[in-house]
Amino acid sequence: MATLAQLEEGMRRARDAGKLDYARILGQQIIEARKNPANMIPDSVIPETITRPPEPTMGEKVIGGLDAAATLATAPIGAVGAIGGALKGLAQQILDGKFGTPEAVKMVEKAAAEGMQAGMRTPATQAGGEMVESVGKALEFLPPVIPVAGPVGAVGRAAQGMAPLAEATAMRGLAAAKPIVQKAAQAVQAVPEGMGKMIVGDSGLPEGVSVARKGSGGAAATPIELQRATEAEMAGLRLTEGETKRSPQMLAWEKEKAKTPEYQAQFLERQQENNRAALTKFDQLIDDTGAETGDMSNTGIKVVDTLMKGYAQEKAKTNALYEGFRNSPEAQMPVNQAPVLEFLNSQPVGVSGMTGVTDLARQNAVRLGIAQMDDAGNLVPAPTTLGKLEEFRQSVSAIGASTPNDRRLVTILKRQIDNVGDPVGGQVTRAMRAQRQRQAQKYENRAIVANLLAEKKGMSDAKVPIEDVFQKTILSARPSEIQHIKRVLLVAGGDEGKQAWKELQGATLRHLNDSAVSGIGADNLPVVSAAKLRKAVDTMDKNGKLNMVLGVSGAEQVRNLARVLEYIQTNPPMTSINNSGTARTVMALITEAGLTGAATGVPLPIIQGMKAIRDSVKDRKIKARITQALNYKPQGVSQ
Repeated sequence: MATLAQLEEGMRRARDAGKLDYARILGQQIIEARKNPANMIPDSVIPETITRPPEPTMGEKVIGGLDAAATLATAPIGAVGAIGGALKGLAQQILDGKFGTPEAVKMVEKAAAEGMQAGMRTPATQAGGEMVESVGKALEFLPPVIPVAGPVGAVGRAAQGMAPLAEATAMRGLAAAKPIVQKAAQAVQAVPEGMGKMIVGDSGLPEGVSVARKGSGGAAATPIELQRATEAEMAGLRLTEGETKRSPQMLAWEKEKAKTPEYQAQFLERQQENNRAALTKFDQLIDDTGAETGDMSNTGIKVVDTLMKGYAQEKAKTNALYEGFRNSPEAQMPVNQAPVLEFLNSQPVGVSGMTGVTDLARQNAVRLGIAQMDDAGNLVPAPTTLGKLEEFRQSVSAIGASTPNDRRLVTILKRQIDNVGDPVGGQVTRAMRAQRQRQAQKYENRAIVANLLAEKKGMSDAKVPIEDVFQKTILSARPSEIQHIKRVLLVAGGDEGKQAWKELQGATLRHLNDSAVSGIGADNLPVVSAAKLRKAVDTMDKNGKLNMVLGVSGAEQVRNLARVLEYIQTNPPMTSINNSGTARTVMALITEAGLTGAATGVPLPIIQGMKAIRDSVKDRKIKARITQALNYKPQGVSQ
């Protein structure tokens, strides 16, 4: 004996399973049971048993079979409705007792004509309803295959002879009609497995995947799925279910449906949406840097102008300290410059390509009065002050050092001068010397800055063209050089220097964006390529330049965008996508030729009518599954 709760649960399950007769029986028993107050106590036992509906008789089964075949054939597609009309009329004549009369033939023909305009009918008998339900279940669990694609006109031509076929079948008597009706109503069960797939076609869903019931939360996502979904949310892009799970089967199904004309609109819209989001993400990152210029030339102008202004300010500070030094008592203090002259006397004289620096330094020493030349050509010390020694040092710094040997000699000479003068000088001398050293370290001693400030030898043109500044300072520069120019702009350049650095950051993001786009999409926007973006990011990332230029947060956002685009545009191994329409064409030809009917023993119009119904159901399921896949979000991600 079942409790009231058990009866209610049974009715709910019967209703959900489509067994409406059982649900009605249980509903009646629940109404009767609730009349007894004792049964309203939870889990009370109801002594009433559930009785099953009586088994239909043989005649009811035959009539139900025709009724089911009529229902299956009455799909809402023009000529196929004629099949349903004919079968419906035949079943009705049997029910009315007019089977085999001339009036019945006319009624069948009239029903076939009306069926042309009719939609999907409801079975008129209980047996017919059960048969339709059985066929529906069989169709539901067929393995997915490529659907038969035959023209509607062919179905119509086959349907023209449906009424005579139905009448001829009925004339053989109820016993003879039984196996034919069963074949029509249960065609899937009556044919070989492979041929059955050709009749009813593909379910449209990937293997092992079904449309989720309304309200179903689905299985809990794995950590890697949650990571992908979170990354996509951060990038402003949306992943499909296959892209989130990286499931080869699901991805193959999505990609194949995206190539099918009747379903590709949703996928194209999603593709364009994600592409716009990727372009927008780059724009947002550029805006976040605070960059104001929109091209490489203006970026170069901003950087060079800022460096020149900073260099001019630094030299002005140096000159002011030098002027103060010359007017100070420290400049009049005597020094012993003999060690400097001894070094010059130790160097060869007049050797081309080797002694240019020392030869010129010897001449400057005599010209400035810190030395005299004896008869042997050696330098002899003359009375010298700290101020004169400093002038000699400046003349050495001005000597062009074009070769490594020249640069070595200049460095040695300046060190010799400082060793002599620094111990004599006081605070004014030290301040002047420190300022001069800062100037050299910022703007003169590192080629990445010095080359931007220099002009071509003997010309007024810049050594580095404005449009090449970004290339020289970021793309082709070493990390240590980038770090140096960043420090000069941010620390020494003031507000203008900070803005110039922002321009270089913005130019870097524009470079990544420009490197990633490939062609123009259907919406007339550049298409961002995951492969090209990955290549550009890796080029800057392999030696840490991406973090150095964009900062840790900005660099990670770019990497994240590249990863998400790879989820969308790449497939994992073993993802097999059928891009050929050959199989569909072959199946259509086989069906049109009537080979399917010959192999199964089921009349071709009935088979094609069943296929039309199946195609309609399949189409709805595919569209529902596409919507589910496009809007998939794993548990744990904000909805």
